[in-house]
Amino acid sequence: MKSILFVIATTFVVQLAAESASAAYQFQPISRVFAPSGAQATQSFEVVNDGKARVALAISFATLERDELYIETNHDAEDEFLAYPAQMILAPGARQTVRVSWLGTPNPARELAYRIIVMQVQLEQLDHAVRDDDEARGQMRLMLTYRGTLFIRPPHAAPRVVLQAAEPAAGADGSRALAITLWNAGTAVGLVKTCAVRLASAAGGPEITLSATTLAALHNTRVLGGGKRRYTVPWPTNLPVGPVRASGQCTVEP
Repeated sequence: MKSILFVIATTFVVQLAAESASAAYQFQPISRVFAPSGAQATQSFEVVNDGKARVALAISFATLERDELYIETNHDAEDEFLAYPAQMILAPGARQTVRVSWLGTPNPARELAYRIIVMQVQLEQLDHAVRDDDEARGQMRLMLTYRGTLFIRPPHAAPRVVLQAAEPAAGADGSRALAITLWNAGTAVGLVKTCAVRLASAAGGPEITLSATTLAALHNTRVLGGGKRRYTVPWPTNLPVGPVRASGQCTVEP
């Protein structure tokens, strides 16, 4: 019985892999920075069908917002962009250049972040000559979706990430932890490279400096322009548990 189940499972995986390979495509680049006006407000992407079957694709746009826990929220942004072509069917081995133009405000106060979504759809959705029963029944179709990032960056926009708060918190396992909140007071996304954080008990006592190991969760993370990001790190063993006074600075890259 175990051998039969193994054969069934193996067959399913092989079919899954074959279906995935037959419908594979590439979308590049996955991220671009646009100017809000001028020549750089229109840029090009490339879609390549490196699978063994035709693929049907549809392109859409959404806002990219994140809360302090870095949970992403999206809202429709179809009116902010123009993609040409917005829908396509690619034969095996075919390439298609997609031109994307920013249609939104030419003078944003700060950098704006969006998603470009390239979604594989049913072939018959774009080619009405194809019917459902033209394809083998009982096969699982894997639809591949790319979610790229578009930044609309005004001139002179730059990140400025600062330490906003530090306070006692609970870790995922209920252990004592320290919550650190960074705020990007700048006007563009910032990649946090390093942070120096100094703490002291609010009740008084010596100041300590958190080690690079303790702050590892902050390194090489992004904070959107104008946004905040909250991190949880282990509570320092040489600091009394309770409210703290915090100071520090971070080095960032765009």
